[in-house]
Amino acid sequence: MERRVVVICAVVGILGLLSVILGFVAEATKIKISQVTSIGFSCVRPHSPATALGIVALLAIILAQIIISVATGCICCCCKSGSHPNSSNWIKAQLCFVFSWITVVIAAVVLLLASSYNSYNSNSRCYVTKPGVFAGGAILCLVSVVLGLASYILSLQKNSNNRFQGDIAMAQPQFAGGTSIYQGATPIGQPQYQWGNPAVPNQGDMPMGHTKFPQ
Repeated sequence: MERRVVVICAVVGILGLLSVILGFVAEATKIKISQVTSIGFSCVRPHSPATALGIVALLAIILAQIIISVATGCICCCCKSGSHPNSSNWIKAQLCFVFSWITVVIAAVVLLLASSYNSYNSNSRCYVTKPGVFAGGAILCLVSVVLGLASYILSLQKNSNNRFQGDIAMAQPQFAGGTSIYQGATPIGQPQYQWGNPAVPNQGDMPMGHTKFPQ
């Protein structure tokens, strides 16, 4: 595997893992309803790092998706015109790419809402993030990273197969009817015979000194 592929997969994997970890940590450190007190028309809540963790997880998953999109887009642009866009790997790569973006958008919305509600103050009501929202965003981040890496790897397999088939076509030319360039060639010095008709030597090639008499 090329070094560039390893670097891209490692960077995207680290960013995806970071977003997942931050999402679960935000879930564990978010403000709970039992920690909020109401004084008059204002809410008093303790300090929580869940809002900052959710924003960082959101930025990490978006950056990972951008890297995957640029890498996969460059691969598709570098495809030769002779490649087969209807191949199975190409279709799978496109499906994984589309669903990865869908999950990224949903994860971004979930993490953004969870972070905002974790630190939102209102004069009439006290809002807190419901249990499992940050964890749901973390799981969506994991799914999006897996789908993005799958689309990238499938795109690489598609291009390597196309290059391999092109090399075979250049090294082994095809002939109409499956014939070979060596078929039809006659070995030098070997007389040709037809089935059932033995060769008759030329009358002019008879040895000298022998007379042929009529019977």
